[in-house]
Amino acid sequence: MTGELREIAQMPFEIGSGEASDLRIMDERVSDRHCVILEAKGKTYIARRDRQASFILDGQECESSVLVPSTDYFVKIGPKFFALRGTRDVEQWKDRVKLNSWRLENQESGFSGGPYPVRSLPQVMRQQQLDPKSTIVYLDGMMTGIFLSQLLDEIGAQLELDAETEALEAPSGQPEFAPLVEAELPDEGALTCPVCWLHFEKGDVMHVAVHEALKGDPIMGEDAMQRFKARSFNDRGQALDGMGLASTDIACPHCRRKLPPGFLDVPHHIFSIVGAPQAGKSYYLSVLIKTLQDSLFNNFGVVLDDADPTANAMLNQMKTQLFSASDPESAYLIKTSFEGEMYELFRRQGRRVKLPKPFIFSVSSNHHAADTCSLVFYDNAGEHFQPGVDTTESPGAQHIASSAAIFFLFDPTYNAAFRRKLRNFSDDPQISAKANHLDQQDVILSETKVRIRKILGLGPRDRITTPLALLLGKCDTWIDLVGRDKLREPVRDGSIDVGAIDANSALIRDFLAPICPSIVGSAESLSSDVKYFPVSPLGHSPVKFTDSTGAEKLGPDPMQLNPLFMEIPSLWALSKVAPSLVPTFS
Repeated sequence: MTGELREIAQMPFEIGSGEASDLRIMDERVSDRHCVILEAKGKTYIARRDRQASFILDGQECESSVLVPSTDYFVKIGPKFFALRGTRDVEQWKDRVKLNSWRLENQESGFSGGPYPVRSLPQVMRQQQLDPKSTIVYLDGMMTGIFLSQLLDEIGAQLELDAETEALEAPSGQPEFAPLVEAELPDEGALTCPVCWLHFEKGDVMHVAVHEALKGDPIMGEDAMQRFKARSFNDRGQALDGMGLASTDIACPHCRRKLPPGFLDVPHHIFSIVGAPQAGKSYYLSVLIKTLQDSLFNNFGVVLDDADPTANAMLNQMKTQLFSASDPESAYLIKTSFEGEMYELFRRQGRRVKLPKPFIFSVSSNHHAADTCSLVFYDNAGEHFQPGVDTTESPGAQHIASSAAIFFLFDPTYNAAFRRKLRNFSDDPQISAKANHLDQQDVILSETKVRIRKILGLGPRDRITTPLALLLGKCDTWIDLVGRDKLREPVRDGSIDVGAIDANSALIRDFLAPICPSIVGSAESLSSDVKYFPVSPLGHSPVKFTDSTGAEKLGPDPMQLNPLFMEIPSLWALSKVAPSLVPTFS
């Protein structure tokens, strides 16, 4: 507990409360000659001297035991705790065992966590609902320990008293970081986490420890650095962790995931992409990032940058794979699996749930530096938008209720009426092939409407004001039915032409409504601000290829990639949330 080291150089080594003891422990439970470490018949033993004496070795009451060299033992004698080892390299062992760095294991529940400071152990126990009599506690760097109840029987009352004292003391008397396990915060505040979509205030934000001794968070797991509430700062205003190192990373107080750099300095806008399974959301998002980057810079002098390159790695990999491929098999993007690689396990409202990874990009301009913002995208599996899937255990698509804009990607090759209209007009293999899936796109849009109203507490007739872009996909297969030459150019002279957006939207709506009236009806009963856009991530019909397993698939031909109108819906949405970066004219 204190880090004091005592080397046993000669034996017998007496432990007790008497004056003649080599290690003296003053406590009424420790007798004059309590126990001894000695050599006999070529072996080393620890044994009690007094018949009434009692001590604990590795969690068990002990009378005597052989001590094996190069083996860790955890000993409790009276109120005191000792780590014991027979070794010739004492300093190396001392450096390996981390003072005030405790781990917990409970085989019954499968819990394994830490390291934690000793004062956090009662809170971790309560938070994880651990039985102290079956939970083992040991120092980081040791291979053995005792039961948590045996530790808390001695120091539990003092830890609780210390916690109460810390809560009453002035800030100058508080420790450098707050207890690691805290009560659930209310879902309130001006800030929205891009991972769990819960709200909090700036003062609730947590910092991420830096020192290696502070590795192991009770919520994030043993491989994560501890999260803490900052109470000490250096002269630069940076939070200091429990070992005095400056922390530059912050975390959400709800799910504890690291927040992107600059999170507290700029507004974040969630752009939610909704669609059926296999509607092409992964292709859409991969192509969108490239086309949006190009258009923002070329037309508006605005830069779209990675705000978190590590977190964006999967999306950047898909973008690179698509645009750098030499053949269809290399360009083929695997469908986003339901709660697969694009998802991570996080804590949300007391549960461990899988949530989609956010892809966060910074939007900035040298001319309007004060109006810098961030955009947050998700590549949800389409199954997350189906009825019955949005449960508290699997809330993967709830970001739609916190969105600054919603994009519904409609795949016309899924819809029977659309397929009939295009069958004699287009030779796209997606249209001529036999349909092997049900078209539930109208159901998914209705489900989206129900979820948003439920989360926001709206009535059955209420509409949101959030911009809704209805994306009529794969427009390369049908755009000539509308008349490509009838579409007006929406970007002119560094601004968005609102009249062109409205005219194009009306043209697409008039084309879609007779074919899929339920889609138009659901969209316009969901939002008071709906626009219709043609889009095509590939700009060409997919081609057939045989993959390495011999399976026949449809995929993009990288030599024919020619995205159509991809960035226009996002530019329209950006003009709503960041008009100084993407201005408009009527």
